[in-house]
Amino acid sequence: MVIVPTTLDRLTHMIQVLQQLQRLFPVSATLSDVADVLACIEACYGSEVLLEAVIQHLVGEHLAVQYAQRATVPAVWHLVDLYG
Repeated sequence: MVIVPTTLDRLTHMIQVLQQLQRLFPVSATLSDVADVLACIEACYGSEVLLEAVIQHLVGEHLAVQYAQRATVPAVWHLVDLYG
């Protein structure tokens, strides 16, 4: 059995998506600003790639940068007396 979403469900979903975007952008952001960010992502990864794949790729890049930074900075260990 397939349940077709009603207009209200689509409106609710659209409102929720826009509210999430609003949290990520400055108060003065426009739909054009959002479109520009998406256009940059699309230019880098293509229009058919899954969002999850883009997120995983970016997380991997971020972790690689963190790993490289940590590899160049000597580790400093601090002993903590848990009983004192």
